[in-house]
Amino acid sequence: FPLHPSPTESTMTQSLSAHPPPATASLLAPAGIFLLVLTFLPFVYTLPYYVNMILQASTIVFLGSHLSIPGKQTNQETGEEEDKPPLEQMTKEDVMKFPIYGSCVLFGMYCLFKFYKDLANLLLGLYFTGLGVLALAGLLSPFFQPFLPRQSWLSKMRENNIPLVGQISWNGIDLISIVLCSGVGYVYYTSHHWCANNLFGLSFSIRGIEMLSLGSFVNGAILLSGLFFYDIFWVFGTDVMVTVAKSFQAPIKLVFPRDWDAPKEQQFSMLGLGDIVIPGLFIALMLRWDVSRATAAGREVGEKVKVYFYTNFIAYGLGLVTTVVFMVWFKAAQPALLYLVPACLGAALLTSLVRGELSLLIAWKEEEPKKEEEGKVEAEKKVD
Repeated sequence: FPLHPSPTESTMTQSLSAHPPPATASLLAPAGIFLLVLTFLPFVYTLPYYVNMILQASTIVFLGSHLSIPGKQTNQETGEEEDKPPLEQMTKEDVMKFPIYGSCVLFGMYCLFKFYKDLANLLLGLYFTGLGVLALAGLLSPFFQPFLPRQSWLSKMRENNIPLVGQISWNGIDLISIVLCSGVGYVYYTSHHWCANNLFGLSFSIRGIEMLSLGSFVNGAILLSGLFFYDIFWVFGTDVMVTVAKSFQAPIKLVFPRDWDAPKEQQFSMLGLGDIVIPGLFIALMLRWDVSRATAAGREVGEKVKVYFYTNFIAYGLGLVTTVVFMVWFKAAQPALLYLVPACLGAALLTSLVRGELSLLIAWKEEEPKKEEEGKVEAEKKVD
């Protein structure tokens, strides 16, 4: 879970000091503050849980999508601006296998919790708590940077390989952020407090949407369609999904206070991170489609060019509303992707049909990141 990938690395993360185009960057601070207010608001006032759920999920998708836009970043070691590293891109084979692998992991966890629930929560909880600390530190590090002295030991990049995590690049600012965020990790691991859970959950979601790419509209359609049936089967066809979600004490879901006076098991409602990240990846792809078309036409990347993004973003919000309506109506858990997938895919297809751009949308692919070996070969050819 690298904090700072080098420009040639194909990794899951981007630099913490990345910044999108100016017209877009001005939206991120208000959205971030709004998300923090929603996160801590239940301490003083409890919003209807469905309102908080819809607003938080939508804001996370908005932030992650805009942070995924190609742009510049400040190299913390040299202070110079450079291109952001490419996103980790999923292939068609990846998206086709995803529902199968997901099903295997889900059923495996179901069996694990059936027989070794306490041990599973102990080990997996520790692992996800560590990842949560890294993800939260990645989000907060840029906010700590202005308050720290400009010292070489703070900005110098270092690399280490951590078991079960992988290769990470970090500096002193990251280390300070991790130490501070470890307090949240301690609170979460010892008490599983809902607020600490949500801080880790929103960090996972934003970073995931920011750093992963579906690569093309076709890949996105395949993934969403596969997970559409995946969600229906595991929620309606079995008790596996609901059992794992309720048994797994790890920040893989957001929880929303609904009634402090109710019995403990009825005090919260939850939304799985997959119901945020999976549609969020598709919506972020549509935003980058808007940006790529505007850039190719020499137009400024402002709000007027984000046609596909806003139609999909609104459709996502309506899909969440529909999910809540049916959840309240039937008084039972609902597979959110049952409503979110048709909303997002339908919005993209309808928009492209109205604009006469269906063939362009289907044919569009994001540029694949060059592998380090390919870059070396090209460099050698130039030298020759």
